[in-house]
Amino acid sequence: MRGGPTSTAALLAAAAPVRRQRPRHCPDGEYESFVRAQDGFNRDYLNAKLRYHRAFRDRWPDLASWFAAPLVERVGRPPGAAEHTVSFPASHKARPYLTYLGLRGYATFDYPWMFAAAQLRVHDQATLLGIELGTPALVEEAVALGYNRSSASQAMHWSVARIVLRNGPTDVAAITSEHVAEALEEIRRFPEDPKFGSFYASADQFYAGPAKCWITHLHQLEVVLFHRGQVGDQPRKLMPSWKPPMTLPPRMLAVAQKWLAARRLTDAPSTVDKLELAVRVFGQWLGQQHPEITIFADVIRDHCLGWIEHLAEAPTQRSGKPLGVMSRIQRISGLSQFFRDTAVWQYEDVPGHTLIGAGDAPKYPQKVPRFIPDHELDQLMPAIDAIGCPFQRAALLVARWSGARRTEIQRLPLDCLDRYPDSTVAALGPQNL
Repeated sequence: MRGGPTSTAALLAAAAPVRRQRPRHCPDGEYESFVRAQDGFNRDYLNAKLRYHRAFRDRWPDLASWFAAPLVERVGRPPGAAEHTVSFPASHKARPYLTYLGLRGYATFDYPWMFAAAQLRVHDQATLLGIELGTPALVEEAVALGYNRSSASQAMHWSVARIVLRNGPTDVAAITSEHVAEALEEIRRFPEDPKFGSFYASADQFYAGPAKCWITHLHQLEVVLFHRGQVGDQPRKLMPSWKPPMTLPPRMLAVAQKWLAARRLTDAPSTVDKLELAVRVFGQWLGQQHPEITIFADVIRDHCLGWIEHLAEAPTQRSGKPLGVMSRIQRISGLSQFFRDTAVWQYEDVPGHTLIGAGDAPKYPQKVPRFIPDHELDQLMPAIDAIGCPFQRAALLVARWSGARRTEIQRLPLDCLDRYPDSTVAALGPQNL
């Protein structure tokens, strides 16, 4: 639930491209004067910064030529590498100068460089320049919404720094949903960069590690901006999943894509994702075990039963254990739905009848009802009463007394509360929540 109105600017914001000027160095003497004015730093350290700055400008007198250089050379050192392994020191040691150019409006930077460079001390540089980006306020608002302070600080500083270097705003009030969406899309596309392998071993490692962390950072930022009114749409509660492309023989792939396109017309995106996963993993197994099969019409029930047995026994990459019962039920149900739909809809290159059904899936496990013990409720309820946001407090109270699901509570109108459990009549309206 949100705690503030949406601004007109947020609702009308368009995804207009940023007008990027040709990158350029600052005038001679400007950066040197800036560094020399930094009191409280060791003089040798400041002299070293100026040497690195001069070496960078000597190497790339035209800043645009640095942007055109290979990514590996621009980064200078891969993430996590030791200091002595720097391959291109001119770029690596000039990062303070580069962030200075970004904050002063002389250049905007690309996300692949920022992702590969990893550590960029943008906020430290902004402080030295006397620029207040507004990040501490975002951190405090995130903490008020329930985020851990350390996590919120890391998320806001990482996200704001990169959006500023990419787009040029020097105040978080200027950040929009388009800025966040661009960053998320660039994370997704980074493994497609030809030099990606110089920084990460594989796309899977990147998606499971840095990308997952960065997406969480951006999601936290978007939640805070939503409550500020800078973002018009409520942020997604589920982070986008990363999955390899569906690899099937051409005629099988055409049928699968046609079926998924039809399901998207009626099913929720999360449902379609599960259906796509079922067909994809079945196709992968079929390609490994029966490479001679190139159309679904050649698939028989024995193939499906062999795949079901494989699901129950093969260890997964993440845990090293076979899939759980619920996951196997979803996979089997999805494949069964595929054969059933394509038969009814009279697709070509399919068996034309159902090969597996509900009886081929494992039985649902019996769940033991759960409840919150009284001694834990005694600790929980005072914390709920202390929450400042009336919407959050009301939602948790409704969950406590009704047992409703989160999504059910989100759909409740503000005037739905009639009386409390002790029969006290409720005064309607959000001001009394």
